[in-house]
Amino acid sequence: MSKYDYDRSVALADQAFRDWCSSNGVPLHGIRHVISWEDWDDGIGVYIFMETMSQRDQLSLDVIEEMKSRYLTVLRDFGYPFDKFPNVVFEFDSDENVRKNYEGSYIYRLR
Repeated sequence: MSKYDYDRSVALADQAFRDWCSSNGVPLHGIRHVISWEDWDDGIGVYIFMETMSQRDQLSLDVIEEMKSRYLTVLRDFGYPFDKFPNVVFEFDSDENVRKNYEGSYIYRLR
């Protein structure tokens, strides 16, 4: 499997996850990733953004765990290479926080 295939599996998983969020009333603003696909790395960072801090703060632990589980399921469904990159780390934030504290830059936020 090539890095292109890895990127494609994540893109397909993102869309399936967005669809799931929409169907389940989860106010998802966006998804960003930190991915290197390098042999020295063992996984990816998945950053899930709500529109506002209030929306993020209203997510119960059960909903957060369900979201993580769903995302891992769709990654698996679309061929994500868990054998090479097993560590998938999640972080939940908001677009509001990015605009307020990172000059609106997701690049700054993901650093």
